[in-house]
Amino acid sequence: MSLYTDGTYLQNNPTWHAEDAPWKLSHVLRALKKAGISKIHTVCDVGCGSGVLIKTWSNMQPEIAFTGYDISPQALALCQQQAPKNATFLGGEKIPSGPFDISLGMDVMEHVPDDEAWLDQLTQIASFTVLHIPLELSFYTRLRSSWLEEQRRLVGHIHFYTPGAVERLFKRHHLKILSWHYTNKYVETSPQIDNLLGKVGMCIRQVLHVFLPRRIAALTVGGYSVMCVVSHDKENEAV
Repeated sequence: MSLYTDGTYLQNNPTWHAEDAPWKLSHVLRALKKAGISKIHTVCDVGCGSGVLIKTWSNMQPEIAFTGYDISPQALALCQQQAPKNATFLGGEKIPSGPFDISLGMDVMEHVPDDEAWLDQLTQIASFTVLHIPLELSFYTRLRSSWLEEQRRLVGHIHFYTPGAVERLFKRHHLKILSWHYTNKYVETSPQIDNLLGKVGMCIRQVLHVFLPRRIAALTVGGYSVMCVVSHDKENEAV
């Protein structure tokens, strides 16, 4: 049994990060708009967790058929609560085969043992794939290695990425980047911080967020993720 199926993950993360779903969805829609993708009929969220992201999206666009998939029975139980009519939630060992217009992988790739095989599966089931990937390798986290170990323990992160590592991964899999922008939950949503040291650190993050290019900020102070839209690069696949 894994921490996702034996209840450990739910115990460590009782909301299954449902509070982040509206914020993530706003960035998904921004990325799709930037990529010029507007005609969407079917969406599959692989590793959907609590399902709140597609529940929120389904209420906004009831004409789209949504499928949520997760290996965790605890997550699926959350998904079934007030599930909209245009959303179906599935479990099991194999992800849905599609085809779909859009496949989503929101903060999932860092959890799976074979991230490259998972990326292949996700991009094969849809015309376009939207990914949100945390960029947790930075100058700050290399100095504070205990933080990375905490991510392994509490949220099950196995892989840690930089912007360049993500770009190289896409290139190896012949994926064309249609849209790419950085997100920073800590800066954009302004979490409540009680201790002085935390407040000082957040102030530094906010200042650097304003003055540094996003890529440089991601590599130095960290706290960033990338939201991107990719599709198979048919020309390079044929080479």
